[in-house]
Amino acid sequence: MNKLINHFGDPLSIWKADKIELEIVIGSSVLAERIVREREKLDIEKLLERTAKNGIKYLTLLDKDYPENLKNIYDPPPVIYYKGENILSSIGISIIGSRRCTAYGKKTAEKIAYELAERGIAVISGMARGIDTHAHIGALNARGRTIAVLGSGLDIVYPPENKKLFFEIQENGAVVSEYPPGVEPLAGNFPQRNRIISGLSTGVLVVEAAQKSGSLITANLALEQGRELFAIPGNIDRQQSTGTNNLIKEGAKMVTEAKDIIEEIYLYKGCGDDEQIDSKKESRMFYPELSAEEMELVEIFREETEITVDELIRLSNKSPEKINTALIKLELKGIISRGPGKKYFFMGLQSLLKPL
Repeated sequence: MNKLINHFGDPLSIWKADKIELEIVIGSSVLAERIVREREKLDIEKLLERTAKNGIKYLTLLDKDYPENLKNIYDPPPVIYYKGENILSSIGISIIGSRRCTAYGKKTAEKIAYELAERGIAVISGMARGIDTHAHIGALNARGRTIAVLGSGLDIVYPPENKKLFFEIQENGAVVSEYPPGVEPLAGNFPQRNRIISGLSTGVLVVEAAQKSGSLITANLALEQGRELFAIPGNIDRQQSTGTNNLIKEGAKMVTEAKDIIEEIYLYKGCGDDEQIDSKKESRMFYPELSAEEMELVEIFREETEITVDELIRLSNKSPEKINTALIKLELKGIISRGPGKKYFFMGLQSLLKPL
């Protein structure tokens, strides 16, 4: 499908292409025949009408607003439907776990989601029963942003008891699906949508999972997609914690508070060359306590570790007065320390990551 979109430019042109054109692009007469056969079953005009009637918007792989994180996974959905705000490119953490969760799991999912959302990080989950539901609730309680990735068309609410949550998420984020309106929540759709839950995110947090939980499939997808993997430790005697405890043993970062995740994704998003997409803007999101001048100096310190006042003035193009004022504030906040010879040393940003 991605080959077809890249060649034809949009889904409607694919729809109008004949079998020979399709075969040339995809290199398979069998697949071309199957596409022709399947599209004969679908009334595209009715689909577009149903999409518009339900207030559903969509993005294709060729749209500039298609989320970059998702575009870069192995098999991104050619079309993604959404209701609500297009916040799909936001920095986000996926929170997933067991449907049959414990009271501890519910409380933890809500707490971590609340703390992340409070710091401007979108909480991504699947709106399923259990941990997913409580992750969304935690983000909404913080008046933060949350994204629900569904395994059905967006004109169908599943599970039905989450109808109120479904509409609340649209008001404070987005509900998303690769399935067009009218597609029922079939069992096979849910494992398929898990790659989107991890694909939209910067990292994935598993709150509770038994040894054979479907959440572990999403955890594996996260690793394949190069995402950070986090897990909540649990009671060694509880079945719902065997999967998460094993993830930690195998190298997932143990999380006991949101600070553990924020520290890790700040490093993840701020250190790589290709990954550093407007790192100053992201740093300000995570550390609103810092002024623009302070953040600019922090970015320089992160590269240099130790530096003189004269070098800071040269690298920042700021006046000596502004530099000295910012240095005093950073020193008072414990981010830098002053050494001999007008040198300053970077101590890190941990002092700003107080328990929320």
